[in-house]
Amino acid sequence: MGQILVLNENRLEREITKSILAEGLESPEIVLAPAEEPAMKLLRKGSVDLLIADVPKFDLRRCDMMAQARQVSPDTPVLVTSSGIRADIAPHVWRLGLQDYLLKPCRPAWLRALKRDVRTAPDGREDQRRERYLKLLAEQMRAFCYKKCTEIAKDYLDSLHKEIHNESVIRFQVLRFAGGLVQMGDPLGSKVQMRLAGILERFRLRFGQQVQKYGAYLVLEKMLNVIFDVFDEDRSYQISSWQKVLNYIDRNIREGISLDQAADYANMSSYYFSRFLKKITGVNFITYVTDCKIAVAREMLENTDMPVISIACELSYNEANYLSKVFKRKMGMTPTEYWELRCGAAACAKT
Repeated sequence: MGQILVLNENRLEREITKSILAEGLESPEIVLAPAEEPAMKLLRKGSVDLLIADVPKFDLRRCDMMAQARQVSPDTPVLVTSSGIRADIAPHVWRLGLQDYLLKPCRPAWLRALKRDVRTAPDGREDQRRERYLKLLAEQMRAFCYKKCTEIAKDYLDSLHKEIHNESVIRFQVLRFAGGLVQMGDPLGSKVQMRLAGILERFRLRFGQQVQKYGAYLVLEKMLNVIFDVFDEDRSYQISSWQKVLNYIDRNIREGISLDQAADYANMSSYYFSRFLKKITGVNFITYVTDCKIAVAREMLENTDMPVISIACELSYNEANYLSKVFKRKMGMTPTEYWELRCGAAACAKT
């Protein structure tokens, strides 16, 4: 690998950061810079894999320095450490396009986790994959299609877990993908920015969830819901009535949404709404909702260790037996049989 560059004006803090990062690494890989000028010289050489910059306050000089670092070495992730207030730091970090931030005092485990991610950072192909999926996501977001957005997020995680077997690489890419979602929320205002940044902040600290495909998907789905809340509430977004209705149903699949609730949202009678939905989707309301629920149940069976009774509760079914009946009618087998066929066989293949 190249170098981890630590920029910090405080000598003692520089040495402490180096000692934390040096665990399991050769010392030449960590370079300390007491000031901006030597740090910029190293960045210009193009051998820095990660810049950890301590920023006591985001004044004009330091903001200019961070912006210059991004211009000089755009592919180098920049992690900011600061003892400031989260509400003051987060907007600066995402506005400047920096990788992330840690509030001091930082736990050593957090820095070590970042070190592992950088050490196993993927090549440009993984960055291209992530950017390709983010571009597709942005296109569907501009079309206000919630379901397509969630499908793209799932497809990205599926491809990542299928082709990558290194947890640190998966963690690195998933966090950057989530960071891309935060950036998509920039035009939607500071409140949305802060909500997305808060979700990412909590996600970033949950190392186990980052490498669990379904757990990571739930976080991405939560971020998408924050963005689509704005689309739904702000009438300045020109969304067709049928797309708004589909988004409403798709976003409430787990909540046990009823025909009457959906019809009331669409400001239609239940009879007229049922005909309206069938014209759009080709199926009636019950079939559409059931198909969506079964798709979610399959995701849970394949990617979590949740028992069938918990999955039924998650999907607002009153009884696990009812989920089993519906699942068997759609899939030709019970949830347990599906798990044994799809997941049990995969588990045996790994051992």
